[in-house]
Amino acid sequence: MSKILLICIVFTLIGCSQNSYKKMEQNTIINLYDAFGDDKEGIIKDFGFSCIVKYKGKTILFDGGTNANIFKGNVEALNIDLSQIDFAIASHAHFDHINGFDYLLKINPNVKIYFPFDLFWGANIPFDISGTDSTATDSLDKRMQYFGGDYKDYHFNQTGRFWNANIEFIKENTEIEPGIRLITTSSEYMGYFNKYPSLDACENCESHNAKFNGLKEISLSLKSDEGEILFVGCSHSTVEKIISESKKFTKNNIEMVYGGYHLLPYDKIALLDLAKRLKNNLKVNKVAPTHCTGHLAFKILQDYFGEDYVFAGLGENIKF
Repeated sequence: MSKILLICIVFTLIGCSQNSYKKMEQNTIINLYDAFGDDKEGIIKDFGFSCIVKYKGKTILFDGGTNANIFKGNVEALNIDLSQIDFAIASHAHFDHINGFDYLLKINPNVKIYFPFDLFWGANIPFDISGTDSTATDSLDKRMQYFGGDYKDYHFNQTGRFWNANIEFIKENTEIEPGIRLITTSSEYMGYFNKYPSLDACENCESHNAKFNGLKEISLSLKSDEGEILFVGCSHSTVEKIISESKKFTKNNIEMVYGGYHLLPYDKIALLDLAKRLKNNLKVNKVAPTHCTGHLAFKILQDYFGEDYVFAGLGENIKF
């Protein structure tokens, strides 16, 4: 074989490798990680969530799924090039939404990731370690006091889960680029709490109830000609609250809500009532439920929204 022919073959193979990845069209969403959908070659269903969206020239990864190996396999099977991700968003701290970021950072180590402003992810939040009785503290030797008594306004100096990653913690609603908004909400009950009720001797004492800090969430709202395209991870703070917060911040109607609505625990009556509120009160035009929404909610939302119900299973490519 001549050297010229060999060189041509090598460059041809390189070109094929570089062009094997899918060049996403503008205003497109692909579900990368989920437990339902049509059977497609090479992709594996698993309970968790991740999707990728192309908007205004930006490629955005929203969540990373449960298992980094499955995430990697699905990404490769769907011909997605994670090195081209402009930034990623972690909706909340649960493992079924973040574990694929381990693979993302292997491929794209410098990518910006937006995290909720959550103490347990490494956000710089004051943490009270003084306790409830200052007189007891004052009676202790300095060597028995935290930091020798110099513990006021303590902040955790932690590295967080993804050490050395390019992370920005989002504390409030933020427009990070024109038309790209991050919506912050917090669940009232679900999440972390710093006091266990069983430690109280008196059930009727005011201090008996657990004090919840709530679970911080980030949702993504993209401006379109028809209205906001709203991405929700698990809607622990309720999908209604997220929708309302997006409308309040963007001053825009909601064209479509894409993602996990977290409706598995609810019965038929509650879900039908929710469907009515989404369409009639909150004026949501289309629904594209995924992940933790649940079979019953899939059915009720499909029946109620009709042709405005968007099937968004694993591997589906949706235009908006």
